[in-house]
Amino acid sequence: MRFILLLILSLAFAVQAAESGSRAAWITLEGEVDNGMADYTKRAIGEALKSNPDIIVFEINTFGGLLSAAFDIVDTITAIKNVETVAYVSKKAISAGALIALSCNRLYMKPSTTIGDCAPIIQSQEGPQILGEKIQSPLRAKFRNLAQRNNYPELLSESMVTPELEVIQLIKGDSVRYLEANEYDELSDKEKEEWGQRKTIVREGELLTLTDIEAVELGFSEGTIPNDDSLKTILAVTSSVKVEISWAETLARFIGGISPILMILAFGALYLEFQTPGFGIFGITGITLLAIVFGGQYVSGLTDQLPLVLFVIGIILVLVEVLVFPGTMIAGITSLGFFVAALVVLMKDVQPTVPLPVIPGFAVDSFSKALTMVFGSAIIAMIFPVLASRYLLPRLPKSMSPVLSDGLEGAVSPHEVKVDLLKIGEHGVTVSILKPTGRCHFGTQTVEAESRDGYLDAGVPVVVVEHHNGRIIVGKVHGGPVHE
Repeated sequence: MRFILLLILSLAFAVQAAESGSRAAWITLEGEVDNGMADYTKRAIGEALKSNPDIIVFEINTFGGLLSAAFDIVDTITAIKNVETVAYVSKKAISAGALIALSCNRLYMKPSTTIGDCAPIIQSQEGPQILGEKIQSPLRAKFRNLAQRNNYPELLSESMVTPELEVIQLIKGDSVRYLEANEYDELSDKEKEEWGQRKTIVREGELLTLTDIEAVELGFSEGTIPNDDSLKTILAVTSSVKVEISWAETLARFIGGISPILMILAFGALYLEFQTPGFGIFGITGITLLAIVFGGQYVSGLTDQLPLVLFVIGIILVLVEVLVFPGTMIAGITSLGFFVAALVVLMKDVQPTVPLPVIPGFAVDSFSKALTMVFGSAIIAMIFPVLASRYLLPRLPKSMSPVLSDGLEGAVSPHEVKVDLLKIGEHGVTVSILKPTGRCHFGTQTVEAESRDGYLDAGVPVVVVEHHNGRIIVGKVHGGPVHE
């Protein structure tokens, strides 16, 4: 009886401890700070807030990036209400990364990590150049505002931005004071003597960059924490959820990173298109690359629209097959793959009313069910017409049967008549582009023909080299235009 009572008390204490612990949401900000990271941060915070967390941890590892994107991220983080925000530097929080880290209420760092150096720069012919006061001033004000908001050293925060700022540390007992060098020079000898110990923290021409140990000493970081579990222990986190970056956000960030290369290739392809007759592969390539660059700015909003994206790509490939490369079947076959993928993703979470076959000993997940439904439907769709035409349609009365009772032996199409009239060696000219099929003009008649020499533009002299089974095969005539 005593044992049972102790067990009940232990469980009660465990439940109480769990209830008193904190719920945390974990968001990772890694790589270049760009618009894709800003979009991900907004979505991730919105998703994290749905779980009613007590703490949101931002794990940061970045060398920086776009200042405008960093401002968007900072504004999104500082707009969070009634939830504590914690920055956890896993490797580096440099430049815009430092700005994002200081936007959080508390800061922790892993061993051997760094934070700071946030001067805005631009690439010039002489190399990287720090931007002027017009850019530094609002950025410095942003750092000052975050320092005031989250109790970080204000002057030291500004020294991460401005290389002209020299910062002096004065210590008297437990009191610490930071002054600009010119302010220290203006102190009276008595005041200098009262403060006593003096140390230069940031020299003129430098930007403040701190290791994890220095960040603790100067009042930025609350501690050096070796791993995620240790941080959860310090924050008294008993449950946590991690908000992962979506495929669309990953794709948007990738496209944004290679956009300059895509634009170079696009303009190069369009230039080659203007230098060649007609409209062909270079024009399609250039337009496609530019569409990717522009579309990359919006693709992150397609997080939950993967089936639609795959379906639209399939439609585009069908149009390419019909309008651009008819008869090659490459784009057509590829489009089928995208259609199947779209259906599988769409049906992954659908519960079928018709029971699916189950193989004993094999676990059937949602993905396997979707594959079974899609490919099963395709197989049945192919088998049913064959069985119906062989066993069902012949048994129907003639008045109800869709099958023609009269054969087509001896029937000849107008095109076949034209083919029979043409002779091998007869000259003509292409009326449309042959890629490899198109229309050619011979004498007084125009017929469908297939090129033996691959892609041919309109107006190219050709000669009949072969014809059989209603097909005309032509070859390019070398040596000038054809006169008929």
